[in-house]
Amino acid sequence: VRKVIGYLPHAHFAFLDEVFKANSSILNSLLTLLNERVFHNGGVCMPSPLRCVVAASNELPECPELDALYDRFLLRRFMPLVSDAGSRALLRQALDLPAEAAQPSTLRLGHHTGIAALHAWQSLPSFSE
Repeated sequence: VRKVIGYLPHAHFAFLDEVFKANSSILNSLLTLLNERVFHNGGVCMPSPLRCVVAASNELPECPELDALYDRFLLRRFMPLVSDAGSRALLRQALDLPAEAAQPSTLRLGHHTGIAALHAWQSLPSFSE
C-alpha cells in the first residue's frame, strides 16, 4: 500500500514534467488515473479527485506505446526553443515585475477544472526568434 495523501492520486490539479520519460509501470498507472479517475493502491481501488493535468515534455513520444497517453492531453501547445535574446528578454521582464506580481497565483478548485489557467497559458508571449 502506497502513501497517497499529498501525491498525485490525491490531487485535484497536477503538473507533470517530462511525462513521457516515466517507466511503463508509472505510465500505466497514470493512464488509468486519467481515464478512470481511480488509483490502484495494492488491492484497493481508490477514487481520485483529479480534475486537470498539465504536462510538459521536451520531446514528443516516438514509440506507439505512448500514443494512448499522448491522446489524453486534449490541449497542446508546442513551444519553440527560447533563443539567447529571448532568455534575456524573459529575465528582464521578470525582474521588472512589481513584487506582488511575482507571487505565484493559486489555482482553486472553483476555477472550473483549470480552464481559466489554461486560457491564460495559451496566451503566453513567445520568447523565441
